[in-house]
Amino acid sequence: MTTAKAVPEKSQNPFIIALLILVVFALLTWGMYEMLTGPARYNNRDFMSLYAGGKAILRGLDPYDPAVWLPLRAELGSTWMPDDRAPFPLWTLLLALPFAALDLGWGAAAWLAFSLCVLGGGMVLLITTYYEKPLPVAEFALVALFTFTYRAVLVSMNNGQITFLLFFLLALFLWLVRRERPFLAGIILSLVIIKPNAFVLFVPAFGLWLLWRRRWHILAGAAAGGLGMLLVSWLVLPGWLSEWLNVTGKTEVTAITPTVWGLAYEIWPEWWAILGLVFVVVVTAVVGLILFRNPTLTETEVMPLALIGSLLTTPYAWVYEHLLLLLPALLIFFAFKHRGLAAAIWLVLVFVLPWGTFWLAENRASDTLTASVPLLVGLAYYSFVVSPRRNLKHDPTA
Repeated sequence: MTTAKAVPEKSQNPFIIALLILVVFALLTWGMYEMLTGPARYNNRDFMSLYAGGKAILRGLDPYDPAVWLPLRAELGSTWMPDDRAPFPLWTLLLALPFAALDLGWGAAAWLAFSLCVLGGGMVLLITTYYEKPLPVAEFALVALFTFTYRAVLVSMNNGQITFLLFFLLALFLWLVRRERPFLAGIILSLVIIKPNAFVLFVPAFGLWLLWRRRWHILAGAAAGGLGMLLVSWLVLPGWLSEWLNVTGKTEVTAITPTVWGLAYEIWPEWWAILGLVFVVVVTAVVGLILFRNPTLTETEVMPLALIGSLLTTPYAWVYEHLLLLLPALLIFFAFKHRGLAAAIWLVLVFVLPWGTFWLAENRASDTLTASVPLLVGLAYYSFVVSPRRNLKHDPTA
């Protein structure tokens, strides 16, 4: 089969590569503006929270002051007011400054172009890290096609979500770990707090595992990254943290989310909160037992498993957070020696399952059953990636 040839080392001119990336980014930005964002099409999307927060900082305003936040959103053209103050931590709003410096249409277009670039970048990082030889062209096309048409990707594009960047950061973390750059990997890992709601279980579970396995360099990098973000953001707006913690809407348990809380509501509406708590305890216990009962597991097995458990149990998550499931799905795809079977399972996980649950959601006017997506991805990930690694302890030749 024809394979994608590696570019010779001497032909990889960094200036040419950077120029090519800039050209692609510019063309994508123009395309996004013409097809999606226009002058005022994203004023009532999730992107407005990032954009308005960046605008507030550029104007020297406090985005966590309700007297500032709501009038500012209205001035920028938003008639949708989901929060009484900026819902993101300040370090996240600082990332939005380059896009907030533009008008809304071009800022949203540049944000979507950036999102597609980091999605592709994360995909390439995982391919180069976990596939031992050049990926065949047909397989690369299959991966790219169903990555960019994944349900959560299209939903995130429609809303202008930040989940693309989280996917890239987690892929970059694994890439750095495999290249034995643990301190830098830890710094990258700390950046996931730009959107903390999806990592409620992930942070304690993975953090405790890193402590247990004495990954001191990763922990030191994560601590340095977190302290650095706090210091820089505090210099920009002292005291912002206590104001931001008053944003409660993103921490409340909701019965309509595609998580175990939503499944609990489907099963037992009258007592869904109690049943949901039971599910959370069960998922947490299962993840903990898998993580801490076998010392042969590495970051490759542990980090995605903690992520899946977190997406299942978090009080507040929607379908766009499922974009992060592309990471374990890609690792499953690379784990199979039989490439036909790998392609079939990839197709089920990233096309049949997410779009099948979308069809159910449309017919039922409820998306709670989409919780089956992280659940089934988790079962597949354990079966095809984690379990073979656990079984190494039973292999006398390991």
